[in-house]
Amino acid sequence: MTSPSFAIRSSRAFAIAGFALLAVSAQFDSLRSETFHFCALGDMPYVLPQDYERFDRVIDAVNADEPEFTVHVGDTKSGGSPCSDESFDRTWSSFGRFDHPLIYTPGDNEWTDCHREAAGRMDPIERLAAIRERFFPDSMTLGGGAAFELETQSADPQWERFVENRMWMRSRVLFATLHIVGSKNNRQESIPGAVAEFLDRDAANEAWLTRVFDRADATGAPAVALFIHANPFGNGGEANWDDGFTRFLNQLRARAIAFAKPVLITHGDSHYFRIDKPLMHADSDHDVVGNVTRLEVFGSSNMHAVRVTVDPDAPGVFSFSELIVEANRR
Repeated sequence: MTSPSFAIRSSRAFAIAGFALLAVSAQFDSLRSETFHFCALGDMPYVLPQDYERFDRVIDAVNADEPEFTVHVGDTKSGGSPCSDESFDRTWSSFGRFDHPLIYTPGDNEWTDCHREAAGRMDPIERLAAIRERFFPDSMTLGGGAAFELETQSADPQWERFVENRMWMRSRVLFATLHIVGSKNNRQESIPGAVAEFLDRDAANEAWLTRVFDRADATGAPAVALFIHANPFGNGGEANWDDGFTRFLNQLRARAIAFAKPVLITHGDSHYFRIDKPLMHADSDHDVVGNVTRLEVFGSSNMHAVRVTVDPDAPGVFSFSELIVEANRR
């Protein structure tokens, strides 16, 4: 008769071996050159609690679409609703309804704007720490399905606080999140501690974006896809860039031009669905950086998702279609 202790040790050994096989399989899959699709969404649910039901319908539609993964680009509530632990609990519950891997990068409404009276006059830095603890407990994806491991910036001791900056590869295409938010990326002189927080995170994002493009160059990736929350482009043209985004945009422009292959940047924040070429060459307000494409997702009152098809052998790699939830039309 097998002893209980032996059974436990055996099951653990098989679990470890199984995890190792899954890791090898995931690594192999990331190097295959196959077409797949993912979904992108953000700035939802917004008006609470009535938008929870509408968000559930979006999740149902995304699940039915069977994407490889989904990315939520932040703002899981409006800036005028409480930044409470109960709100985080409800977001966690919603994320659990995705039946496939989910990747999340925070928006400003979850922490930057929590000093507002309508948001409960809470400490943004404390709320940021709470988000990191709650939504980034390890290096695995959120949601359900076949969760996979993400590379995290926090693995580097120099950047151990920045658990939210993540990277992964599928079909040789490199994907990454950077924690860049609305409300001037928290470069707000009137809020105690905000500028210091911004400077630390801005430096971390600079290091992470360098690592992303270095990795893309080293692996011969056919494309790079970046996910942030903020709309950093303003009204177009370098003269309209906010100081909170200048470093990021200059670095993105330089690395994208040098990379010379498709770069997709997906964001939310201004609630206007669009696909365009928002980045200009230096000293120009009309000469676009042609290999950089911006996808701004639906959001706020327009609660739908975007389906992004990735074909690593196609010239542009990325193509787009709207995933409209009919019951959410207004």
